[in-house]
Amino acid sequence: EFEKALEIYKKWDSKPDWIFNYTELGESYHGTGQFRKEKKLYRKAEHDFPNDRRLSYNQAILAFTEEDTVAANRYIKKYIYLCKDQSWSEARISRNLADVYSNAGYLNKAVELYRKSLSLESGISLRPFTLNKLAYLLIDKDVNIIEGIQLIDKELETNPDSYSSLHTKGWGLYKQGKYEEALKILTGRGLQ
Repeated sequence: EFEKALEIYKKWDSKPDWIFNYTELGESYHGTGQFRKEKKLYRKAEHDFPNDRRLSYNQAILAFTEEDTVAANRYIKKYIYLCKDQSWSEARISRNLADVYSNAGYLNKAVELYRKSLSLESGISLRPFTLNKLAYLLIDKDVNIIEGIQLIDKELETNPDSYSSLHTKGWGLYKQGKYEEALKILTGRGLQ
């Protein structure tokens, strides 16, 4: 559908109203290993949206995937500049960069940046979101399942009804082979 939408815009000799026509399609290409199509798409997107933060984010992931660290670092530098230009906090920038590294498979760097973001977020309303992202990465990628569950348990003490934290906890229990406990958490039957 995104391809069709871009064809329509081309037929109308106009550009899309927003970057997501490009970035969502690019993410689809990326997820299916169509990196050449993704790269070509982003070149067109750069023409229509030359200073878009989300585009730089996606381009960094693609460059890392293609093992072009020079280009990846250039896109990261641009991404940081664009974020700062919009007055983003260092905590928010660090968290989003952690997402870039996580999506590109650089797990140690992602963990480092999630931890940095958490250290900068004390008392900020997005802290639970970042904590969940770190815990999920630790669990999902088998980095440290036990630590991931410990982190999410602390969050659940504060916010026991958080569906995203419950999902992360259930996934951690599943990854540990605790299938009955996981099923209870994931279906909501273990919450009474």
